Amino acid sequence: MNDKVALVIIIISLWLSNSDCKLLQPNIIVILIDDLDVALGGLEPMAITRRLVAQHGATFTNAFVSTPVCCPSRSSILTGKYVHNHRVINNTASGNCGSRQWQNGPERKTMATYLQADGYATFYGGKYLNQYGRNETGGVEHVPPGYDRWVGLVGNSRYYNYTLSVDGQARDHGDDYHLDYLTDVLAKEALDFIDGTSLSGGTDGSNHRPLFAVIAPPACHSPFTPAPQFARKFSGRRAPRWPSFNRHPGLDKHWLVRQAPQGPLPKEIIDQVDHIFRQRWRTLLSVDQMIGKIVKLLGRKGQLDRTWLVVTSDHGYHLGQFTLPVDKRLPYETDVRVPLLVIAPGNQTLNKNSNNNNKDNTEIDSLAVVSIDLAPTILDMAALPVPSDMDGLSLLPLILSRHPPAEEVSGVGDPWDRVCRIDDRPPSSAHPWRKRRSFLIEYHGEADLDDVDLQCQQDPNTTLCLKDFGCKCQDAANNTYVCLRTLPPARQQQQQTGKNNEENSLYCQFDDSEKFVEYYNLRDDPYQLDNLAYRRSCNCTTADPRRRKLLARYAKCRGSVNCF
Repeated sequence: MNDKVALVIIIISLWLSNSDCKLLQPNIIVILIDDLDVALGGLEPMAITRRLVAQHGATFTNAFVSTPVCCPSRSSILTGKYVHNHRVINNTASGNCGSRQWQNGPERKTMATYLQADGYATFYGGKYLNQYGRNETGGVEHVPPGYDRWVGLVGNSRYYNYTLSVDGQARDHGDDYHLDYLTDVLAKEALDFIDGTSLSGGTDGSNHRPLFAVIAPPACHSPFTPAPQFARKFSGRRAPRWPSFNRHPGLDKHWLVRQAPQGPLPKEIIDQVDHIFRQRWRTLLSVDQMIGKIVKLLGRKGQLDRTWLVVTSDHGYHLGQFTLPVDKRLPYETDVRVPLLVIAPGNQTLNKNSNNNNKDNTEIDSLAVVSIDLAPTILDMAALPVPSDMDGLSLLPLILSRHPPAEEVSGVGDPWDRVCRIDDRPPSSAHPWRKRRSFLIEYHGEADLDDVDLQCQQDPNTTLCLKDFGCKCQDAANNTYVCLRTLPPARQQQQQTGKNNEENSLYCQFDDSEKFVEYYNLRDDPYQLDNLAYRRSCNCTTADPRRRKLLARYAKCRGSVNCF
């Protein structure tokens, strides 16, 4: 055989190997729910989803967002970057939400752009960024790069009377449930996309083009409008009565939380909080049905064994804690903890706990996983390299029971692993996840007088001050903070070391006139009632030099190497 023939054979072999890899790459579907908490029982109404996870998936016990508000958090999810690196600081256009700066920079390097470039068929349906589709951000004609099919909601979450950008063309919807209820409209669009993509084929994966889809329904965001058939569900249920519920804080909370009016919320506002709690759950029933339909379609097409399904939220939500009626934006557990559920391909073995009290054994007990980790995880699921400028790390070593280094790949039973996993990844025992104990939470306050009732006489730098909720303002221009959230090792690690007194804390520095500090030991104070940084003797707070130094480092970090 001469050299030219040998070279041709090598080239053809490499091409066929690469083609096999493309054919066997998994489908990846992300359900990005709006404002869904986990601390206050937000997953309880989603019975179909929880049953699917019990059968085929797992739930992370320690999932958080790196910022507790919509647009910055969604930007972090899409890019894998902290706020200080993608620079979308709040929900306004001037805060870079959907701005030209976003479009000319971070938007061009999202998980979707990488997947589309690798041959994935890509779809986005629903809420994108709060300012999307506005004239100042390019209008409905702007279709973010990375998507073959685009069904983006103009503006913030709505259930009726909204406009969609369908591949750059405006499509208006009214208030007919059968035609316009947004969660159901998105379900149909997603099902049509999945059904129309070349997923079916022989057992060898022939004719398979992998798909990536993000479905972002309005639930359970305001205005909390359920489908009519669910309007009476959960009657009599109330928001959880935590020790912090309707407890007006003392002087040891930052000024926005301790603002007037003083004292507990009156009964009529508590009744509203309970009503919103029920309405939120009711809106989630349509999302739950949508997930069930997607799984059923994948099963009919023979694709469940080739599909990852991820269910999560852009942040949590508070309902009555510290007499704050409803919203997010705060660094407390209600607002920063989120659900993270993963339904795996049927041929994957998950790394679920063997030593827990959950009889379904569906929890992944780990150190903190953060919203910036989602994009690296999605790329890793597709066997793509994770860009070095992403601040997060792939969760796959935590999800799978065995995640071998490159030289062990040939021993893995999954043919996708054998063909496609050629990157140099360490086993889970040596993975950087073992070192993560802390992560950054950052928030930039905003003020908007359009969201302040005239009857509420408040500081002009505040926003979301509504008379129906006792004029309690939910945000302010100087409600800006950085926090360090530190978690103890996973339960299994604690059992191995015999230590159960590891640090579990939240340390926050506020950029306000008081330079306020809040520090909570969540091991002893899970409801964050006692600020350890507060000094009654001076009615002031004191910073911790070590944690302040750590915060300064985290607040400037870039890339996963430096952000751990």
